[in-house]
Amino acid sequence: MIVRFSIDAARRTFTPVDNRFILDYLPHADGLCVQVYLYGLMLCCAGAAGDASVSDALGLSESAVRDAFSYWQEQGLVRIRSDQPLIVEYLSPEPEEAGGVVPGKYGRLVSALNSLTAPRQFDFRELRHVYDWIEVFGLDEEAVLELVSHCMDKKGRRVSVNYIDSVAQSWSEEGVLTREKARATIERYELRRHGASAILREWNKRRKPTNDELALYEKWSADWGFSPEAILAALPKLTVSGAPNFVYLDELLDSLRQSGQTAAADIARADEADAEERAFARLVFERAGKVEPATRTQRAQISMYRTDYGMPRELLLFGAEQCRGANEPFGMMKKLWSEWHEKKITTIEGARKNLEEKSKDHRRGKQFEKPLKLQYPQHTFTDEQLSHLLVDLDKDIE
Repeated sequence: MIVRFSIDAARRTFTPVDNRFILDYLPHADGLCVQVYLYGLMLCCAGAAGDASVSDALGLSESAVRDAFSYWQEQGLVRIRSDQPLIVEYLSPEPEEAGGVVPGKYGRLVSALNSLTAPRQFDFRELRHVYDWIEVFGLDEEAVLELVSHCMDKKGRRVSVNYIDSVAQSWSEEGVLTREKARATIERYELRRHGASAILREWNKRRKPTNDELALYEKWSADWGFSPEAILAALPKLTVSGAPNFVYLDELLDSLRQSGQTAAADIARADEADAEERAFARLVFERAGKVEPATRTQRAQISMYRTDYGMPRELLLFGAEQCRGANEPFGMMKKLWSEWHEKKITTIEGARKNLEEKSKDHRRGKQFEKPLKLQYPQHTFTDEQLSHLLVDLDKDIE
């Protein structure tokens, strides 16, 4: 049995329209979609013209009607039960405890979220958080989509809404409210994550970086100005450490920063200079007959004579050879080098001449030097004085 209003009777009745539809949905829908929704709502309420075609009644194509109902399905106000034939079920705009409809102004956002998170779909309780990200935290809809995508990349597709909620709050506090700022923030995070992961791979550690490690990497790159290449270039300096870690690396990078080495090229030049300094110091010690390696202080002193004083390498090595076999060859070297620097001697020929002059002066001093026994005061005595000094050993002493 089919019971329904006639067309004439339907014209004399009323179709109730929920004010929530008028306030939340109607302002965001185009006129065609509103026509289709209201006409279908009348059919539901009056049962009139149930066999009539909606497309014929409104003068629309069937595809246009289908698109309109698809829009309202995205808004959560209808459910399409069948396409052929088209069977549409109207839903109540009133939210229910376990689920409900989406406010019309967020319909497109929820549809985009459902596509992003498919096959997972946010339920009504979770959608309340989504609305808060916009209405409380101030993110725009595009930023919300970037937020959810970013959190799924970090935690997987089943990431909890509470976690996304905490990230949304931090973004709000940092002023990350638009898609542009969200993408910049995500790019910066990815740089930290990949950079910190690259460090761990260099140390053969197969794990994800911790939040503290990511924070350190952010400081190195954003605050101190190190490029990713520069950070990796500094890692070999930690080879002396039995267990290199981010704390040791932080101390190393701080020292490099203070010396102006924040680019990979700067670090490479400094490493090259250090290697050259070590090699030359080793050669100096070999010429002087010293077996042990030069200390850092000794290397710095040798470098001072070579770079600050501008003394040629050959001259320094010649000086080292002159000190071979001495008890304290390095001290003797420094004394000799300092003398040559003061006398502006810059060639081996000049150094040889200086040594020859010193040798001549030494020999000349030896030639005129009196024997030790002749250096005491000399006395002359008369025969009478001598007779008083003589002692008759055969005479008894009283």
